[in-house]
Amino acid sequence: MNPTQNQSTIPGALADLTPADILRCAARYLEIRGWTQGSYYASTEDNPFPPACVAGAIGMAAHGRLITLPCNSGSGRREARRARKYLTGYLADTGALTIPANDWQGWPTASDWNDRDGQTAVNVISTLHDAADQWDWTHATEDDLETYAEHEYSQERLPTRAGFLVWRATR
Repeated sequence: MNPTQNQSTIPGALADLTPADILRCAARYLEIRGWTQGSYYASTEDNPFPPACVAGAIGMAAHGRLITLPCNSGSGRREARRARKYLTGYLADTGALTIPANDWQGWPTASDWNDRDGQTAVNVISTLHDAADQWDWTHATEDDLETYAEHEYSQERLPTRAGFLVWRATR
């Protein structure tokens, strides 16, 4: 690359992350650092990795550090937005969020779902994993599906969605 050209602002490790990767990293962040409601992060005094809500955890996964507005700034903004948008769509598809038919300005988000009364860290983490699995399943390449199916047939097993997700995770 010519030094006069604009350099990429996405660190190499983040360049190829899918929404599924970000969602799994966000789930792991919540498992390790803790979960909160009502704000992106719990008190941040003297803690660069505080407990986070679902959006804060997605931001930590995408940026690798605390960003005040995790989906609106920083070099991982695109990845954070894609993951949060996918999660919101997943929640709508599964009925966890109801999207109004006509009022686009009042649509609930993954943050609204996170902040509901009765919501739990276990449910949030589990849903992040489920959404990541759904991304992997719906975005699998034909080559991956064929390779997986051939592998299963060689082992005298029938291919399944669950089997594909395990197989993909081990690659």
